[in-house]
Amino acid sequence: MRSLFKITCSIMLAIIVTAFYPLQSIGAEDMTDSRAKDYAAIQTLIVKYAHVYDSRNVEGYVSVFADDAVFSFTGATLNGRKEIREFITRVANSPEPALKSYHSISNTLIEFDSDTQARHRSYWQIVTGPSGGPFNVTNMGYYDDVIVKKNGQWLIQTRNIPN
Repeated sequence: MRSLFKITCSIMLAIIVTAFYPLQSIGAEDMTDSRAKDYAAIQTLIVKYAHVYDSRNVEGYVSVFADDAVFSFTGATLNGRKEIREFITRVANSPEPALKSYHSISNTLIEFDSDTQARHRSYWQIVTGPSGGPFNVTNMGYYDDVIVKKNGQWLIQTRNIPN
């Protein structure tokens, strides 16, 4: 019986290794020091977006977008930093200061199209509630972005949040 168990485990291990072996090459690219720095900078940009939105930091929020960025969500489209600033200013001045929001971002995928452009996708959810709770998940979805490097800085060029 013990021998049958060992054989079964060996076969299962072989199946798992064989099944996942081809996935190692899908979408994989050599990670140079430069590419690793760009990857980390884009991840930091995405995290900064969440933090500056949640803290209602208007200038910080505007700074994550390119000057000519396009941001589409829930049937609305914001064109350029001026419209993005107007949007986040309205959010920051909303009459519900007792409610706190926290973005939670996960499953981040970054794929480079070139040295100055990448595509980004992450799942997100917003947890909202009064200070100290209780908190509720009030929104969730995913970001579908084009990220560009301008003057050495990675910025959101387009952000689409599909309905």
